[in-house]
Amino acid sequence: MMKKIALTVLCLVCAAALLPMAAPAAEVELKLATWGPPKHFIAEARAQWIEEVNKALAGRYKIVDYPGGQLFGPKDMHLAVAKGQVELGLVLQPSMLAMVPMLQGVYLPFAFDNLDQVNQAYSGKTLEIIEKAMEKKNLKLIYVSYTDGVQLFSNKKNIETVEDLKGLRILSASPIFSEIMVKLGAAPDTSIPYTEQYMALQRKVADAMAASTVGGYFEKTHEVAPYLTKMDMSFATILVVANLKTWKKLPQDVQDTIITLGRQKTPVSLAMAKGWEQKFTGDMEKAGVKITRIPDAERDKIKQVSKEVWNNWAKKNGKDAEELLNLSLQIVTAAN
Repeated sequence: MMKKIALTVLCLVCAAALLPMAAPAAEVELKLATWGPPKHFIAEARAQWIEEVNKALAGRYKIVDYPGGQLFGPKDMHLAVAKGQVELGLVLQPSMLAMVPMLQGVYLPFAFDNLDQVNQAYSGKTLEIIEKAMEKKNLKLIYVSYTDGVQLFSNKKNIETVEDLKGLRILSASPIFSEIMVKLGAAPDTSIPYTEQYMALQRKVADAMAASTVGGYFEKTHEVAPYLTKMDMSFATILVVANLKTWKKLPQDVQDTIITLGRQKTPVSLAMAKGWEQKFTGDMEKAGVKITRIPDAERDKIKQVSKEVWNNWAKKNGKDAEELLNLSLQIVTAAN
C-alpha cells in the first residue's frame, strides 16, 4: 500500500514538472494623452510624476505619455477620457465647463483675487463638490495644475476706471465673462476664433482680449496689444483626469500612489505660475509694453456688478453650485 502511495506521489511530481511554468502577470499600460509644449513647467512636473509613478509601480502598472496632442487636443480631451478612448488625459478646465458646469464655480470672473484663493477652493468641501460633479460624467480628478491669472491686453490704452471699459470691443470665449462685460458697457465679441484674434487686434477689428500674462507673451499678443492691465479676472487650471470606470478597476494601493504623487505637483505649479508671471511681466516691460494694475476700488466695482452673474449661474446649476459659490466667497472674505 505504501509503495502505491509513493508511486502515485512520484507520478504527480513528474507530471507537475512537465507542465509549463505560469508566466508572471504582464505590466499594465495606462495611456496618458497630453498636449502643450514639453518645456512648460506644468509639462516638466507632469513628466516627473509619470517617472515617480512608474518607479513605484514597476512591474505592475506603467503610465505611457502620448504628448503633443497626437491622440487628442484640449478641445475634446475631456470627452475622450469620459468615453474611455484613453485611460488618462490632460484637460483644460475652461474647455469642459459645458460638460461639468461645477468647474465654473472656481473660474467665475472676478470671484477670486489671487491664485492662493483658487488653490484653497480646490480643497475640502469645495473639492468634494467638484469631484462629485466630475464623477457623474465618468471622470476622476487626479491632480490640479495652475496657470497665472487672466488679464486684459489692449491696443488702445490701459484700463484705469470702469468707465474705460465702456464701448471697448473685447474678444472673449466665455459667456459669463461676456455677460459681465455687457453689464459694464463693453462690447464683447465671441465670433472671432482664438487663432484669428492676433490679426483682429492688429487690424483694429477688436480693441482688447483677455489672456494670461504668460499666455499673452508666448502668443505674442503684446505685439499688437501693447497695453496690459492686470485685473486677475479668473484663473484657469489644467487637470489630469482618468476614466472613472477604468480607475475603479485599479487596486487601491495603485490609486493611492497615482493620486498622492500627482497632488505633490500641485504646489509646484502654484509657485511656478507666480514666478513665470513675474518673469514675463518683466520681459514685456523691457519690450516696451505699458503694464498697469487696475485700482482696487475700480476692481471692487466690477465685482459688485459680477455678483448678479455669479448668483444666476449658481441658481441655474442647483444646490451644489450655490454651496460651491458660498464656500468660495467665504474663502475670499476670510483672506481679506
